Amino acid sequence: MAAIRDRIIVTEPLTPEQMEQIGWHNRQGVYDTRTQLNYMRLTADNRILFGGRLAYFFGNDTDPQRDKTPQPYIRLVQSFYRTFPQLAAEIGFSHAWSGPIGLTTRMAVHYQKYHDGDMVFAGGYSGFGVTASRFGARVGLAILDRLDIPETKMQFALTVPNYIPPEPFRWLGAQVTMYALDTLDEKGGWRKLWVRMVQKMGFPITL
Repeated sequence: MAAIRDRIIVTEPLTPEQMEQIGWHNRQGVYDTRTQLNYMRLTADNRILFGGRLAYFFGNDTDPQRDKTPQPYIRLVQSFYRTFPQLAAEIGFSHAWSGPIGLTTRMAVHYQKYHDGDMVFAGGYSGFGVTASRFGARVGLAILDRLDIPETKMQFALTVPNYIPPEPFRWLGAQVTMYALDTLDEKGGWRKLWVRMVQKMGFPITL
């Protein structure tokens, strides 16, 4: 499992006029179709939460101090303004933060058993745990209680994700891959071949 950092910025509250400008009437969650996608939500007080800009630090380092440089957040702000050009001259940002995601080659839940099956670990949601954790917990409890349900016989419940290479290969691969994802949509070329190769190795890095 690799600790990939995901970054988020949050705007100041939008005025009713600004809300009308962007036309986000149903408050649904949104993500775009870029190779390295951005996702966005509205908060209760009409701020826009805007996320993206993945990164990896050597040795699975999860120290938040490592991710307090401005440049990646500036690039995230630039992506925000490209997404909402009508707000570019009139909205600022009140918060920015990042946090680690446990990324596996499966990008979905897997299970590990300990103490002769009396303890079960369910994890590896790879950033998709909010929508899948209840399902993962239900199957995990069935495995723990030795219940005979169809899900416990499926491949995802019986196998673990593929192995991720150690350092320094992990860091080198992550840097090239992140750069390729960042620039693939605009520049293409070798980036398409690289991303295709990484996916064939078992890393489902695009949606």
